[in-house]
Amino acid sequence: MFGHEGARTARLMIYLLLALALMAMDQRGHYVPRLRSALGTALEPVFHVVEWPANALRAVRTYTTSYRTMLEENRSLNEEILVRDGAAQQLETLRQENRRLRALLEATAGREYEFRFAEMVQVNLDPFSHQVIIDRGGRDGVFVGQAVIDGAGIMGQVEEVHLHMSGVRLISDPDHALPVQLTRTGLRTVAFGTGETSRLALPNVPLQADVRSGDLLVTSGLGDRFPAGFPVAEVESVRRDPGGMFAEVEARPLAALDRGREVLLVLPAGPADRAEETPDATAEPEGQP
Repeated sequence: MFGHEGARTARLMIYLLLALALMAMDQRGHYVPRLRSALGTALEPVFHVVEWPANALRAVRTYTTSYRTMLEENRSLNEEILVRDGAAQQLETLRQENRRLRALLEATAGREYEFRFAEMVQVNLDPFSHQVIIDRGGRDGVFVGQAVIDGAGIMGQVEEVHLHMSGVRLISDPDHALPVQLTRTGLRTVAFGTGETSRLALPNVPLQADVRSGDLLVTSGLGDRFPAGFPVAEVESVRRDPGGMFAEVEARPLAALDRGREVLLVLPAGPADRAEETPDATAEPEGQP
């Protein structure tokens, strides 16, 4: 026991003597700061190695935070772009609708007719039946045989009337025939639907008739099927077979038969007697030849 205590005392004395010696050396030569600096320089790589995991963790956290921030900013920008694109599309749609409505208004200027606005609610462009449904019916004064136009020209004719809606046969329907007249020469003929919204056929034009590409066709008013003078189509092609009796004439409808939504119902001025009639939903359409 006493041996252990003696050894401890001896070590303590040695440490004290070393401390006194270092203090004396520091007082005379200032060796301790130099030694501390040397030790710090030698241990600097160790400090870097010890701090590397913490620095790496901080870097990962910073990168993750920045990445999430960028993702949120990107998502926000994409949403803003989508909203603006949607607003721009809606604005363009409104502009197109305004142009169509302006064209409808211009189509009624200077004509001795009354017009009622309507909208298409259903379209059937089957090759064998070109028909549309409009949101006006018997209670609105719609009647079988009534002409329907858009801002550019004749679209078709009412063939079926219900209380709140009506069916309209387009002039492109294969079973539809429309009496027309060339404005340049006054030639009268009939335009037939072909089942294509971009083409009408005029099969009864005499071979030697003066018909040219670009001629304007309007309603002739014959047969009381359509009011006279409304634009119908423009002649696109004329083919003459010397061995035949008739020229092969095709025309392009001016009305947007496969586009648009707004239409006008044509009604002669002062139609009180016609409007008060009870619509016959089962009557045959007057657009038949």
